[in-house]
Parts: sequence; C-alpha cells; structure tokens
Amino acid sequence: MTETHEAPLEPQGSDERELFVDFVNTLEFEDGRPVDHVSTAADLRAWLVDHGMCGARLPLRSIEADAEAFRDLRSLLHEVTERIADGSAPAPAQLRRLNDVLRDGMHYHQLVPDADGTSYTVGHVGDELAQARATIAGSLAHYLADHDLRRIRVCANEGCRWRFIDRSPAGRRRWCDMRTCGNRAKVARHRARARGVSA
Repeated sequence: MTETHEAPLEPQGSDERELFVDFVNTLEFEDGRPVDHVSTAADLRAWLVDHGMCGARLPLRSIEADAEAFRDLRSLLHEVTERIADGSAPAPAQLRRLNDVLRDGMHYHQLVPDADGTSYTVGHVGDELAQARATIAGSLAHYLADHDLRRIRVCANEGCRWRFIDRSPAGRRRWCDMRTCGNRAKVARHRARARGVSA
C-alpha cells in the first residue's frame, strides 16, 4: 500500500556525532551491562521525532510492528563499526544487509493540495519507518564513502563500548569521553601502580 506522509525536517545527528553513531549508541553499556534507550515503541518514536525522522503522531502500533527491523539495523551498525574500529573492512554480507535497508527505504516526494485547493504540502510517498531506517543506514554509508574510516572508534572502556568519531587532531583518542571513561582509566592505572609500589 502506498502511504503519503508530511515531509519531516532533515534528519541529523548531534553536532559532534553522526546519525548512525547516535542510533547505535541507543544501546549503551553501563559497567558492562546493556541498557536499551529505545526498548519501547514510545521511546523509539521519541528518538525518531527528536532526529526529525517521523511525526509525533505516528501510531505506536506502527512502531511496534517495525521495532525488530530497527533492532536488526542497530545490530548491523554495531557489527560494522566494531569491524572498522578493529581495522577490518565491513564484510560483504554486512554491505548487502546495509544496501537492503537503503533500498527498502526508497521513496519520492509529491505535491499534495489541501482540501480547499488553495495551499499545498510536500509529502513523502512510501513507508515512513523504512525511510527512517534507510536514513540511519545512509548516514553510515555516506560516512564510509566520504571520511577516514580510521576515525570510527569503539570506546576502550570495556564497560562502555560507545561508538564515536575521533575528531582529535592527532587521531589517537581512545575513549568516548575523557571526563568519564578516560578519567576512570587514569584512576585505574594510578591504583594499579600504587598497588605495585606497596607490594
């Protein structure tokens, strides 16, 4: 069935992160335990609305029906970013899966007259949630095509494992945030040295 939707704002990640990084980090690890920030349909819809990929009135039942597809995409992003951070290229099967998501999100725009015929809106024709997934996947695809892959990192804190883009001048950043994960690593090293001295 063809669906028409009002065109949302242009999707974006935060100032410092790419959209695919924002999405992959909705599964966060706190002290090594997974915390899913989009575990419910309402949470996922709120995330999509915040990133300009759907309207706030999108029925939760639509989100629930597509929740598994979003989880699959997030797993794929985790796998691909892990391989890249380890110095490997994405596997051919991963690229096929990414391209499938991109293809499934194909849509077009059309001009739709309002009921009285005096004004118009531009709407998407296609599946809004498939397009949201394609937009997230497209963020990774464009990054892979246009940027230095060595800048995709996984936080060195084993209890965190956040994905981030290393924008430091030297390109040697190891932690998602120096104030949290980096500081914890420094404290742990200091304590280990202190134990070694006392022994």
